[in-house]
Amino acid sequence: MNNPESVKLEVFTIALKPLSNNLNNTLKDVLLNTSGINPVNDLFSEFVQVFINHIDSGYTELRNKAFTLSTDISEYGFDITDENVWGVLKGGSKGSGKTKSPITNREEEEDLEGTVINDKYFFYLHFPLESNVGYLFFQIYGGASIRGEFIQHITDLFKISGKYNKAVPHPILPNCIRDEFRGNSKVIEMNYITNVLSSSLTEETAFSNLCDKYHIEISIKPTGSNTITPDKVPVLNRIFSSLALKNARLSDSVKKKVVLQNLATKKTSKFELDTHDVMPRIYLNGRVNFDDNGIPDFSELKSFCDSLLRELIEGHYSKIERQ
Repeated sequence: MNNPESVKLEVFTIALKPLSNNLNNTLKDVLLNTSGINPVNDLFSEFVQVFINHIDSGYTELRNKAFTLSTDISEYGFDITDENVWGVLKGGSKGSGKTKSPITNREEEEDLEGTVINDKYFFYLHFPLESNVGYLFFQIYGGASIRGEFIQHITDLFKISGKYNKAVPHPILPNCIRDEFRGNSKVIEMNYITNVLSSSLTEETAFSNLCDKYHIEISIKPTGSNTITPDKVPVLNRIFSSLALKNARLSDSVKKKVVLQNLATKKTSKFELDTHDVMPRIYLNGRVNFDDNGIPDFSELKSFCDSLLRELIEGHYSKIERQ
């Protein structure tokens, strides 16, 4: 059973990547250059068919994961007017455990060789015909997921020989979620990770020869019951980054992280600081209902994505680097 408290929604932009000699850069142009597309028909409907048919034809296997479209036709759909397509995937790691399906048969679920662990994942894709950027919402659980494999499937779909390279995904966060978390969380730790400091600590040859095999992580935490709000992160980072061990400053760290704790749920989330900003995750517990197996109500989740999409279309989101 999945733990509802660990279920999250992640959001990405999917940007087309035309070659330098291709002056066009829209989904419409991609579709007109895609095999099997009939330009006489509605192009978004044609896109949906190509998109759905590929993942509906059987399990897509990438690395040690496999996924396919749910066999429940009520769990997916599309909207030509708003240019959205959504659905439920089933899949996970290949091997034994949980409910399994033979990769060669999507309807039967029994313990056979060549099986895949099944879990259900919701996706929601918005890609306007006249745009070069779309939005992907993908729901994951607390453990391993098929997010990376499914995103690879989508980015490969927009690759057209001689015209487009593989599309580029990037994680983003709606500002309404960011602002909600900022107003109800505290900083419980800041980490600076570096392999530069190690060679500055000592000149002992025995240690220096091991430097490339280790990194040093410096953790800074508030004491007692002190509450430090996320808006103080820029000040903290500026001060901490100026600290040094011998001649190496923390500002030279290869990674800087901040750990936030939601004051209401007590959940913690770790984020990289490539800028001075702090970006939380979108936890779904409390936003949608869950069944007894910890699977979210996909109809409610689709409606939640509808509302977030309106904000994204208006440009109210921030790019992020997630841990």
